[in-house]
Amino acid sequence: MSRDQSHVIDRAETKAAKAAEQQARASAIWEEIEADRRALDDRTERLRALRLARQSDGRD
Repeated sequence: MSRDQSHVIDRAETKAAKAAEQQARASAIWEEIEADRRALDDRTERLRALRLARQSDGRD
């Protein structure tokens, strides 16, 4: 294999490794965003239930 081909292969491998690392970081960030969204939805649901219970008791 010539030196030029080796250089091209090295660059391609580096590019692929960087892309894989970026994809892993993006996946981790999206997992965090989804966890935050689920936590917000859970809090909203809990607060809504408390509000509805308070309203049904006539304690607006």
